[in-house]
Amino acid sequence: MTKLQSDFIKMIGDAAVSYYKDYGILPSLTIAQAILESKWGRSGLSRDCYNFFGMKWLKGCGCDYKEYETKEQNKDGSYKTIIAKFRKYGSVSEGIRGYYEFLQYKRYRNLRGVTDYKKACDLIRKDGWATSLSYAENLKRYIKQYDLDDYDRDVLGIKKDAKKYVVTASAIKVREGAGISFSQKAVKDTILAQSNPIGKAIYKKGTVIHVLQTIARSDSEIWGRTVDGYVALKYDSKDYVM
Repeated sequence: MTKLQSDFIKMIGDAAVSYYKDYGILPSLTIAQAILESKWGRSGLSRDCYNFFGMKWLKGCGCDYKEYETKEQNKDGSYKTIIAKFRKYGSVSEGIRGYYEFLQYKRYRNLRGVTDYKKACDLIRKDGWATSLSYAENLKRYIKQYDLDDYDRDVLGIKKDAKKYVVTASAIKVREGAGISFSQKAVKDTILAQSNPIGKAIYKKGTVIHVLQTIARSDSEIWGRTVDGYVALKYDSKDYVM
């Protein structure tokens, strides 16, 4: 990693951590988008307009704009070149704050509170941030290559040595405590089943979860505390995760 790259990651990452409490957007997603959209802060849009995220301008959005030629990808994989108006900001801090304000559009609100960066990358592509068919995979590649999820662990309170498990049952229920009632929190994340008709939170099979604390109530009943609530790791001698 070059000094330019490490400095850019730190600049965006520190801001993303500071905004997490108010907006609930994973820092790794923010940093990866800034890298991809601005070419590490070297694009004309980022240098001239402090727009690190490729955000287009709309009337009434509260800022100036500048026109640039850009390529968009069609569903069949072909490209077309258009002239588009992009948001123009007056400083780095304005540009980064503008990103979080942009995410307040209704279609991006499903990103708030997502705790799995892979899901966040998939969601923002489906929400229509970019036309590139490989957009989500490119974001994930940057996050993995540069360990950007270290910033996520910071805001989520996950230590590097936190144990990872994979849900092996068809689903496990997220509860408000070890062995007590279901969590009534909003089903905020594709990790949690959005189709659950009673609105209770669950982790679906195959979900990777970080266990922040293990609670053994007996040899046959073990619970784990995650960032979303409490789940049964083992209950009535049956294992629900591996």
